[in-house]
Amino acid sequence: METTKAARAFQRKLYLAWLISQQEHNLSSLQAETGMPRRTLQDTLKTLSDLGIVCSFEQHSGERNNQGHYRLLDWGPIRPEWVARHADEMRQALIG
Repeated sequence: METTKAARAFQRKLYLAWLISQQEHNLSSLQAETGMPRRTLQDTLKTLSDLGIVCSFEQHSGERNNQGHYRLLDWGPIRPEWVARHADEMRQALIG
């Protein structure tokens, strides 16, 4: 996979969307899974909509603020099958 700054940002968005589509994740679990800094994760999740990907945070009932998980609602124009086939490749490019 390409390693330009723009390509890495694109791959990061796709990879995080894929992780969220596979199981419930919050910032802590995404940070543990990817090794990415919390701020990078927050910024990336905030800009998923740039690709047409719709992701929301679902608060757990009765819990304190920010206790919940992310849910992928729509891949937009992205083909999730392609992302699934290339997820390991993207992980290697992003995480090493």
